[in-house]
Amino acid sequence: MKRTIFICCLLLFAGTVSAQKSSYDCRKTNEPIDVDGNSNEQIWNQIEPVWFVPNEVEPLKEKSWFKATWDQDYLYFLFWIEDQDIIGKMTQRDDHIWHEEVMEIFIDADCNPKDYYEFEWNPLNTLLDLYVLNPGCNRDIIRQWWSWDCRGIKSAVYVDGTLNNNSDKDKGWRLEVAIPFSEIQTAEHIPPLPGDVWRFDLTRREGTEKGGDLQKSSWLPPSCHFPLSYGKLKFKK
Repeated sequence: MKRTIFICCLLLFAGTVSAQKSSYDCRKTNEPIDVDGNSNEQIWNQIEPVWFVPNEVEPLKEKSWFKATWDQDYLYFLFWIEDQDIIGKMTQRDDHIWHEEVMEIFIDADCNPKDYYEFEWNPLNTLLDLYVLNPGCNRDIIRQWWSWDCRGIKSAVYVDGTLNNNSDKDKGWRLEVAIPFSEIQTAEHIPPLPGDVWRFDLTRREGTEKGGDLQKSSWLPPSCHFPLSYGKLKFKK
């Protein structure tokens, strides 16, 4: 029954996803990247942003995009998250920040949808990092390794506005991330070789389930713990 529901979800979003490329050419950089949230490096200006699409039928109220690059040591992501009321409360690593507003990265380095890495950040730069086993590939039975930490991961947030203040209008927040290849042990090559392909997806959660205003958007819906929907990350020179 749940598998049928998942297939129906894929069909529902087929029209949206068809307009979105299901692979991303990740170009290598020789420029040092200072993960400070300011995105001053030339490489970020050279990469075209890829916009998120809604997970639901309703149009997005606020938009997001991402860029990615890599070097011998790290896989880098840059996100811009449009947000008129930036909210973040949780401050401890591995807090359940998916109950807040977050940006999420899912990485399936061995292209086996039954296991993958999950990373989340809120506007306070609070990190949740997990190794996930998903034998049904449909979030029916998920086991999460909570004691796993991605050693050496870097991230920084720049907030264009004021946190936790709904009396003014914010512009959004920028998230810059560097994930060390040495921690992605399921990959065939560490670091990757040009031509290697991983699977990945990215999801934004805006609002809250409790507040009834939760809205999800992704690079390729339905994303999250539906790894069969993940797209290809192609490492290029």
